[in-house]
Amino acid sequence: MTPTTRPALIIGDSSRAMLALTEAMVDSTFDVMASVMDSESLVLAAQHYQPALALLDFTPSFGDALAASRQLSQELPATKIVFFSTHDDAAYATAAFEAGASGFLVKQRTSDLPNLLTRILRGERIQHPATLPLSRR
Repeated sequence: MTPTTRPALIIGDSSRAMLALTEAMVDSTFDVMASVMDSESLVLAAQHYQPALALLDFTPSFGDALAASRQLSQELPATKIVFFSTHDDAAYATAAFEAGASGFLVKQRTSDLPNLLTRILRGERIQHPATLPLSRR
């Protein structure tokens, strides 16, 4: 029997505690190649590892996540970019998708992160319902 290869993932978050929690949430499904605390380090890690997924924070303390997303979208088009944020505002989600994201998930409202990330890898665009414009809810 051949071992299955788990998709590579890099995680970026400005909080060490959130990095540890996120790693624990995805550990059984993904190979976490790097966990970093700023957007510049996330871009460097993605360029090095060329992961299937890049999961990133959307807070000022993390750096310019939108610029990182745009850069990764251009340089690594096969890497799916997913924002994992505390913001549940439609404007943040819209900006993330315009910057190349394939998903926008709200940290405090996401219960099955590995399943959602797997669906994004399969080509689904996933946006937490709280971040949809009021006319689409």
